Amino acid sequence: MQRKILSSCTPEYNLVPNDKTKLTFNVHLRAPEVQDEDGKRPTVALSAVIDTSGSMEGSKLQLVKESCNFILDQMSAKDKLGLVEYNTVCREVFALSRASEGFKPEASRLIKRLKAESRTNLSGGLFLGFEQQQKNKYLDWEPEEDEDKLKQEETPRQAEEADGISEQSSFVEVNMRDDDSFSEASMVEAPAEDKATDPTLCPPPPQPKRTAVSQLAAMKRARFAPAPLHQGRTPQPPAGLSAGLFAGRAAPNETRLEEEAVRSIFLFTDGLANEGLTRQDKLVDTLTRLLASTTPPPRVCTFGFGEDHSAELLGELAKAGAGTYYFIDKEEGIATAFADALGGLLSVAAQNVTLEFQPAEGVQTGAVHTPFATTRTGAGAVTVAVGDLFSEEGKDVLFDVELPPVPADGCQDYCVGTLRLSYLDVEGCVLASELLPCQVRRLHAAPAAPPDAKVAVQRARVETAAAMVKAEAAAASGNRAEAAQSLKGAMAALSLVEAQAGLAQADAELMAQLRWDCEEAAQNVATAEAYSGRGGKVLQAKMRAHAQQRTCALEDMDYLAAGAPVSRGPVTHTYATPTQLCYRGIASKKVGKSA
Repeated sequence: MQRKILSSCTPEYNLVPNDKTKLTFNVHLRAPEVQDEDGKRPTVALSAVIDTSGSMEGSKLQLVKESCNFILDQMSAKDKLGLVEYNTVCREVFALSRASEGFKPEASRLIKRLKAESRTNLSGGLFLGFEQQQKNKYLDWEPEEDEDKLKQEETPRQAEEADGISEQSSFVEVNMRDDDSFSEASMVEAPAEDKATDPTLCPPPPQPKRTAVSQLAAMKRARFAPAPLHQGRTPQPPAGLSAGLFAGRAAPNETRLEEEAVRSIFLFTDGLANEGLTRQDKLVDTLTRLLASTTPPPRVCTFGFGEDHSAELLGELAKAGAGTYYFIDKEEGIATAFADALGGLLSVAAQNVTLEFQPAEGVQTGAVHTPFATTRTGAGAVTVAVGDLFSEEGKDVLFDVELPPVPADGCQDYCVGTLRLSYLDVEGCVLASELLPCQVRRLHAAPAAPPDAKVAVQRARVETAAAMVKAEAAAASGNRAEAAQSLKGAMAALSLVEAQAGLAQADAELMAQLRWDCEEAAQNVATAEAYSGRGGKVLQAKMRAHAQQRTCALEDMDYLAAGAPVSRGPVTHTYATPTQLCYRGIASKKVGKSA
């Protein structure tokens, strides 16, 4: 059964004058509830990319491992999970694989073996995770042999090989550097006394520059290329998948991923990239080009723990990948953030949602207030690529138009234009499309009236998010006075809207949240110390959350995991969907509770 997206088009004023007039109208979308009782939700294909550098040692890495196991547990047998770890070296722990009951304990065993060491090659890990998605294929490890045989006890040698790099193995490190070229440097695990004199350890000459797509191809060729021989030993590829799963059973043939699968990358880090490609502009540009070359592109969600990572980098990577940046302030927030993102993936109600506005004759289309990609045609039409909608998730897009003058014939209905809403209905597995007229009534002399309350609230949200962006940029450049002024102006505008009568409860709660976040942002940019620590990262996450109308697990940080509000005055707003709140509650009971 098809469940439609609820949509409405609301003008800022219902009565407008007959002369030339500017007008804003709001398009509201609300996704239907997805219960998946009959298993009709789309398959999820997730590549988890985990930082295992030295700074992750201890409870942080333990909680990340438990969160990965939580994700694995919540997946159904049709979902797929792949895992990449990165420190100085990047390694595919296991390829994108179907989360069958036989696969889950084997994957959990490899997750448990992750160890913290060395530096942070974030770019290498990210692009290896992207490669998993770009291949568009997965492995089905459901065992065919006798179960008791597959669960045989490992020998020390098997366990050592399953960890990835044994004492006698050598491997190839593929390292992407800031000059946009690959350095395919052979790294051989040789005894320390031999490394200084072994001529085979000299790096090869620089490689020519490559495009983003050819860089990924080079990575595929080079990662398992033979390294130089050392002391008569034939080097082996990194022992990840085939050496670690099902007691070293040969990998099955690859299967093509379902066309409708929801594809995503989760990138987790607690520090700055200090290996591989480290420049933010190069890294973001490379990811953008790779995503543009892939259909459909995976959504990229980023998770930054603590105060030592670059919120700007993770925010821009998430923006390029149409995902969410999560700032994790404390260790207990790791599971919440992962559960929040997973809850969204597992409850996609509509895919590839687009809005196309076709103005009526004489109507001029102005600005479109949205963070989503917007394209225009010569006929004045505007298309907004909203992307995917989670179960019961809402989105609002503001359109500015200019109406031409019309004859003074008294009150008359006037068509501003037509909106076409298109999307893939997940439950019905059909492409859906519907037309939505946008109309107002025009008068010779329209009476003065306040703007529509819902349109005013959405305008306030957009303007507050923009003020936060401006404040963040000013604070980053050290201009704290300009940052404070931007936020002060936003709070003054919020006061005017809050004073307007007739606000619905949900709108009033949103206004209270916006005010709270502006006040908090003012504190976060007040000093260089506050901004460079926690403050700048909170501001980055919240400004993007308000722009996208999607939770970052911070805008509602005073909610309990199950969604019940706690004391913080009247602020009870959250962008989190009921499904996301449910997964948070489950994670809070399971992750971090092991003995």
